[in-house]
Amino acid sequence: MLVIVVLSLVSSLFYGTSDFLGAVAARRLSVLPATLVTYALGAVVIAVALLPGGWSWSADAGVSGALAGLFAIVGFIAFYAALAIGPMSLLSPVIALIQALVPVTAALVTGQGLSPLGWGAVALAVVATLLISRQHTDAPGQVTLPGAVLAVVSGVTLGASVVALDSSPQESGLLPAFLEMAVGLVVLSCLIGVLRLARREIPWFSAEAGTATDGPVPAAGTAEATAEPGREPGEPRGPRAPQAAWAAAAAAGLLLGTANALLMLALHSGNLAVVSVLSSLYPLATVILAAVVLRERVARIQVAGIALALVAAVLLGLS
Repeated sequence: MLVIVVLSLVSSLFYGTSDFLGAVAARRLSVLPATLVTYALGAVVIAVALLPGGWSWSADAGVSGALAGLFAIVGFIAFYAALAIGPMSLLSPVIALIQALVPVTAALVTGQGLSPLGWGAVALAVVATLLISRQHTDAPGQVTLPGAVLAVVSGVTLGASVVALDSSPQESGLLPAFLEMAVGLVVLSCLIGVLRLARREIPWFSAEAGTATDGPVPAAGTAEATAEPGREPGEPRGPRAPQAAWAAAAAAGLLLGTANALLMLALHSGNLAVVSVLSSLYPLATVILAAVVLRERVARIQVAGIALALVAAVLLGLS
């Protein structure tokens, strides 16, 4: 169990760091182009990892990877749409909570048992995810029906992508994770192509809208978590040069691909509930980066979430 806990936690840290860098890139490049680069580099990382072998093709592996890719892309689009409607301080924790609960429910239904200590640790990790994702605000605003529906769709589909990966045969190795990235890359390319041909732009995918979100997947602990270090008042957000933005997107892709590979290894080795809730702690990395790099204040509720996450990880390691 300890190896599974380590793999899951490292993947969550990589996911969170990827979110941080990807959101920085999205501020200058806009969401879709930045995410396209991130997905492309992520797919390359897993493709390289496939070269030594250790995987096999099967219809089940292909279906699992393709479904995971479709679920993840739908969740990503619904995530940005939900946060465009707002308020992020309420919707982001809801999405993170649902995303963690979907695999846990699937684990219960499929009979992936844990000890009472293990299930207690899973519950703590779910609460920790909710607290870490919670943003500090005095006026969060009101959640509208469309925003709530989009939040549910985002959380369910992002959680379903993890369930789909877990359903792949163990002998398939990292192939389903590669297919997930490849499918997402194809869908994003098609969407960008259609929008360019139609000469239209989705407002909540513009660079300006990207400042209101936390990255290509629901994660960041604060709305300002991706502001640029050292930015002067009134200076546009995001990297000061397009080259820096592309570099941030590429680095996010390298981390995303590595995180997906680690998640796949953990899913093939351990319990779906354990892996999913620990990997859903990725907001932890973004909160830490915002505090260390950007010198942002971490809310007390987030500190409590971090403490709960550490306790949950230790308990899972012992269970």
